[in-house]
Amino acid sequence: MAPANSAASLPESRNKRAPSKRFLAADEVRPSSPGRCRAWGPGELFAEGQWQVIRVQLEQQGWYPSQIELVHDQLRQGWPLTTAKRHAARLSGHCPLRAQNEI
Repeated sequence: MAPANSAASLPESRNKRAPSKRFLAADEVRPSSPGRCRAWGPGELFAEGQWQVIRVQLEQQGWYPSQIELVHDQLRQGWPLTTAKRHAARLSGHCPLRAQNEI
């Protein structure tokens, strides 16, 4: 007669998994400084200029905050600003009217 619970018959070592090293445990996660959510600071510099200046220009052109974050991520990956704007517009499905002549 086979046991009703086959998992109970397995050796104890087979039931336990080794912890993944891919993720940090909750006690290992510490913010770099209090109050900062992102790893980059206001003085981040790209080929087109300082990030804060670029961000203000994008806001003036009518980009949404979520699109501005997409542009920022693209710039951090090394794309030029015009390409980063184009990628953000395609990813979000929207391009501000005041920015269309620049893309």
